[in-house]
Amino acid sequence: MPQAPIGPKDTLGDIYYKTYTEEARSDAPHQPVGGLKQKNTFVESGACRDWYLGSFPPGEVNKQRARTHEALYRTYIVGEANTHATNHQIVREWRMMVKERADWEKYRERLLKEVHKFEQMKNTFAEEKAAFEAENKSEESGLDGLKSRLHAA
Repeated sequence: MPQAPIGPKDTLGDIYYKTYTEEARSDAPHQPVGGLKQKNTFVESGACRDWYLGSFPPGEVNKQRARTHEALYRTYIVGEANTHATNHQIVREWRMMVKERADWEKYRERLLKEVHKFEQMKNTFAEEKAAFEAENKSEESGLDGLKSRLHAA
């Protein structure tokens, strides 16, 4: 489909798409065009329009431009139906994901409490073991003292 000539009111995006040719720029990286600034949000219709109009590479724009109105309509209907069906499923699964996350958080908290309790028990065991070994050594040294006295006598 032939491109319209560049007009005085054309934006940078208009010029970008109108000057694209397969031969000259087919391998060049796509540079989204438009007046978007980093502060823009998608609650402003102008920013949404700039993003939407500049987001597609010229090759795709030309491919869509070459389609018949019937083909564009059918593609649009199929795409929108699939998008809405997918969105519906995502919303349905979202509740399950939130519940699974809450269950996982409860499990994690319980596990952290058990780990803390285990650490306390481990420390208590180490203290009791040290006390037992100290007592055992004193008994052994006492026994050795008795033996040495017996041998000396």
